[in-house]
Amino acid sequence: MIKSWGTRKVTVLTLIGNYFLISILIESYFGLPKFIEDFNALFMLGIGMVGTYILWRKNKAGTLTEYEKRGWILTRTFLALFVLAVLVFALIFIFMEYIYGIYI
Repeated sequence: MIKSWGTRKVTVLTLIGNYFLISILIESYFGLPKFIEDFNALFMLGIGMVGTYILWRKNKAGTLTEYEKRGWILTRTFLALFVLAVLVFALIFIFMEYIYGIYI
């Protein structure tokens, strides 16, 4: 159970969630301008970066709860998998002519 119901933090998270819900509903029926789609992507990236920074800072201070520790481990796992996928893609792209006989 969330201890901080009714606080400013929950209100801000609710507003952000409702913004994305309404944005998705409008986009599915009418479409959105390109700059709003770009803003949504950058906004979500920013939220993820801020959340990761907060987890990193709390981990450094040693104040993570068990739930947050699992989230921190999951975040690091996804980061490692993403870096591995980028490296594999880069190696395939670099050595494509040797692997598949395709010249770019």
